Amino acid sequence: MKTPIRFLFTLICAAIASFLIVLALLPPAHASSSPPGNVAAQTVPTMTIVIYNNSKNHSIYPVLSTGGHSPVDLWLQAAFKIPKSQLANNPYPSPDTFRLYFNPTGAGIPPEGKVTITLPLYTQLVANVNPKAPDQYIDWWNGGRVSIYESLSATGMPPRALVADYTMRASQTRVTPVGGAALPTCPACQQPLGIFKDTGGELPSNDPDQLTEYTLGAINLTKDPYQLDVQNVDYDVSYVDNAFLPAAMEPYNNPIVGYVGTIQEIDPFQSALERFLAAKFKGWPQYIDNGNEKILKIPSALHIMLDQAHLAPPPPWPPVEEMKTLWRNCTANGLQTKICAKIRTVRDLFEANYANYKANYHTSFKNTCDQTKQPAPPTLTEAAMLAHVYGWGPFNNNCTAQTNLLENTPGYKENNSLRYQEVKTDFDALQYWPTGEFDPYVDLIHGKDYLNAEFVYAYSVDDTVGNMQTTGEGLIIAVGGKGGLPNPEPATAPIHVPFGYSARDKVRFVQYGICTDSPNRKVNPDFTSFDLSTNQLSDCTLSFVDNQNPPQKYFFKITGPPPYPGRPPDNQPIPDINKTMIDCSLNSQVITNTWCKNIFGYTVKVIAQHKKEDTYISVAAPAQPPR
Repeated sequence: MKTPIRFLFTLICAAIASFLIVLALLPPAHASSSPPGNVAAQTVPTMTIVIYNNSKNHSIYPVLSTGGHSPVDLWLQAAFKIPKSQLANNPYPSPDTFRLYFNPTGAGIPPEGKVTITLPLYTQLVANVNPKAPDQYIDWWNGGRVSIYESLSATGMPPRALVADYTMRASQTRVTPVGGAALPTCPACQQPLGIFKDTGGELPSNDPDQLTEYTLGAINLTKDPYQLDVQNVDYDVSYVDNAFLPAAMEPYNNPIVGYVGTIQEIDPFQSALERFLAAKFKGWPQYIDNGNEKILKIPSALHIMLDQAHLAPPPPWPPVEEMKTLWRNCTANGLQTKICAKIRTVRDLFEANYANYKANYHTSFKNTCDQTKQPAPPTLTEAAMLAHVYGWGPFNNNCTAQTNLLENTPGYKENNSLRYQEVKTDFDALQYWPTGEFDPYVDLIHGKDYLNAEFVYAYSVDDTVGNMQTTGEGLIIAVGGKGGLPNPEPATAPIHVPFGYSARDKVRFVQYGICTDSPNRKVNPDFTSFDLSTNQLSDCTLSFVDNQNPPQKYFFKITGPPPYPGRPPDNQPIPDINKTMIDCSLNSQVITNTWCKNIFGYTVKVIAQHKKEDTYISVAAPAQPPR
């Protein structure tokens, strides 16, 4: 669910794949959809997106776009309960982007206004579905974007670029779904909610907009057919490619989780962008729109290294040239400084990765790289090297996303990728270098002199809580302040709480509760875990109830925030140090002695991300009666 000019695709795809296997989820709230093509009988799950404009003098204009470019749609396969043996015959390809505009030529969302959007899982486009043909359905959930445009409300005019996109984009046409199909709705919108198909993909990068991203729902790939969960949301406010507007996001109907993004007001945010352009990084480019006018939208270093179109003034740009000079001094000229040592370590990984790409392009990679489109691998130039380095992406041009992953580079994948992790740690240190010379854009996003936005991505593999995946029934997007956010506190890295369950057990949990002593959520046997925010640990009781007659309740509290000790070894007694954060005092002595003693916590590092750790509280299944 990410922007196309990143080289992060491989990491994101790998991360999404791993997350989708077993997630911390609530049980589905809706029945599965009826067989494809049976329009009259469809029952389609929906989610809610609420967008707040907290500004007093700016109007905002949201545009929602689907991901597209998908040869196989797992969400539809799961929704239609396609058996694994029939997946190849039912791919439901979605090569094109579909789009919704909300009041695009009118008032948008006026100051201190909001819109509420109901978004179905899918919208059927044809009466007689061919599951191998493209665009039979619009999949609104499987990776999308909400781009937020802005203009001063005093002008009474929407952004010129937005009007052009809506009325004159040549690759975009209005579509009419089949009668009876589930449709997105926006009751507060003043203009009709038309649906557009765009064969040209994303909207222009030089539009005056800020990107937010989402994936709604999640798939359990271990089930046959795949299991669709309709109460999982994955989202972020993306500053990876550029910075234009402040926005914050939270899950809908889940007040436990705080926000990601930033709750700054629009005017101070824009002032910080202007300070960056006028300060020590003077000469950094900014975007020009299709009318050749500058807009206060700042490209990231990653974007500059990949795509220099629509930027002004024309290159060279002094801060960017200084970045290139630093790279050359450290790699070609052998400058001996602390920063150069780390740059050379990063350079060595990418040179090795390119060498592996070149050596295997015609052999072991021949089935994953399009040899007809590109007969030979491209030459390694400085520009190509810097584009891959700043995007932290492998050399796999013209290949599938999983080809030649950085962590699989020969010489770096051995010993559980410890050497790869060391290089990644050096790369993170370069991004956060105190003087900012490796990547000034990171200083813009995170620096206290500028945006000071802690809970966003400033580069492709940044931050602990730039992205959030949790339970929810949709999303809340707040622009220019925290109004409308149920939880006004920033998000923290979640604690994952898997709990023991087997349908074969005589005694098993049937309900659980988060921050309540009355279990109120049904256990879904396919998703036996949930997430807990560390913001909620204070006096938060986690509760369970079993299937006995009469039912027995179980309780515990987590007494302190992570990090916790490392994961205990398997098949050995649980060390006491892994239990010190567990308080089971609310239980009977029998439950304390049989169940509570097997609850423990641990924290593990995540190789792929800066400062990223995953924390778990492992909850045992209830004790079983003697046989």
